[in-house]
Amino acid sequence: MTLEQIAKKHKINPNNLNAKDDALKIGLISTQQLVTEMEKRNSDKDLIDAVKQLGTFLYEVSNSTLG
Repeated sequence: MTLEQIAKKHKINPNNLNAKDDALKIGLISTQQLVTEMEKRNSDKDLIDAVKQLGTFLYEVSNSTLG
């Protein structure tokens, strides 16, 4: 599957998904938005912490280097 096909499937503007790194950044922003909404709704703290941990992982991967 190409990045353009993936963008269309997930209703993301294909211009925002030019590389796999862009996907990480989109995922990171999505998890941040999800955590904000979960906190507003007083969701389970363990679940919020798990989503935050996923966001941290995505952030570290998106800012990493090979080597």
